[in-house]
Amino acid sequence: MEPWTIGAESTIYRLEQWGRIVLLKHRPQKPYLLKAIDEFLRTSRTSRECKMLTVARNLGVPTPMVYWVDMHRHYIAMEYIQGKQLKQLVAELAADRLQKITCKFGKLIGLLHRGGVVHGDPTTSNVIVNQKGDIWLVDFGLAEMNATVEMKGVDLHLMKRAFETTHWDHEEIMWSAALDGYRTIHSDETENVFSRVEEIRERGRYH
Repeated sequence: MEPWTIGAESTIYRLEQWGRIVLLKHRPQKPYLLKAIDEFLRTSRTSRECKMLTVARNLGVPTPMVYWVDMHRHYIAMEYIQGKQLKQLVAELAADRLQKITCKFGKLIGLLHRGGVVHGDPTTSNVIVNQKGDIWLVDFGLAEMNATVEMKGVDLHLMKRAFETTHWDHEEIMWSAALDGYRTIHSDETENVFSRVEEIRERGRYH
């Protein structure tokens, strides 16, 4: 079986099962880690991702459906979403369309945070966009529940860093749109979270 894509932590295969296209995500062994640590990380992140994909869907965040999981071999079979990573589209989108899509991204992170969940890796690589401009969040292996203001601030800080480093020429439009979307959803704690983002950035400047 040939890999469809290979990431830092996982290998994705695209196959057909039950008459539909399925993505099979596998967390392979990392030979540079102690075996016990590697096994713990692979198992815990596979388990966490399955759980958090479902939790996020229940909060109203579009995510791929999980079809089955093999915890012993660290495989997750999930729904294939027809579309492209936002990361691949940024440079070719008109400013108004980019603004709308990034605003939706901010809304989805707001839905997670309102439900006490952080994504853990909210980058444009983990946003799938279809031709209609609908979006899905993927890769919940680092997601956590019972999120504090600090955790939410870190989540948004990671988003901003992703915009700055990967899409530096569109960063201002994207960050502003994402915050606008976030603000419409997570209104109660918004200002506290935004203030925490600035605190986190200030800490980084002096370390």
